[in-house]
Amino acid sequence: MATSNPTTTETAVPATEIGTPKEGLNRSTLWIVFAAAVFPTHVWALIDFFQEYTVWIKRMNTSELLGAFSYLMGVFTLPDAIFLFLGVLLLALILPYRFFRQKFATLGSALALITAVWFMIFHLFPKWLEQRNLIALGLWAVSYAVVVGAAYVYIWRNPKVAGMVDNFMQRAAGLAGLYLFIDLLCIINVVFRAF
Repeated sequence: MATSNPTTTETAVPATEIGTPKEGLNRSTLWIVFAAAVFPTHVWALIDFFQEYTVWIKRMNTSELLGAFSYLMGVFTLPDAIFLFLGVLLLALILPYRFFRQKFATLGSALALITAVWFMIFHLFPKWLEQRNLIALGLWAVSYAVVVGAAYVYIWRNPKVAGMVDNFMQRAAGLAGLYLFIDLLCIINVVFRAF
């Protein structure tokens, strides 16, 4: 006798294997990884701006100061975040699914955060490149590779580490949205100042 449900126990997919919104490439995981690129780049830009603020406030009026802030956030920082996100996305598309895309939100966020922090370190020491200090540049590159590798292993092997990254990004995503809104206002200001 035929049944209306042809699925047998051999062909049924267990509920645990069905992809959740945090797995693979979808809108929510893309947003989380983009937020992971936006958050540290904008935090660093704000720190950089406020370090220069004390000097700029003596030489600029309010309009010029607002223009400098707008250029920093809308013209430099936002493209940095976009390029960082696109680099992580390209890596996800190149690597096999099970190595990266399966845990794209967690691994992509960790990679974006680590990369941003390592470039902040690079930004703090511009003479490494100017003086071609190969030892410092080599240590910087090797330490980056070691930290990325360790994060990859810990995220795959330890659910608590993966949970910590996910929890951090759930909190940081809200700030990333605020930074993007500020970027939009800054871009509008830059466009108005150009005309």
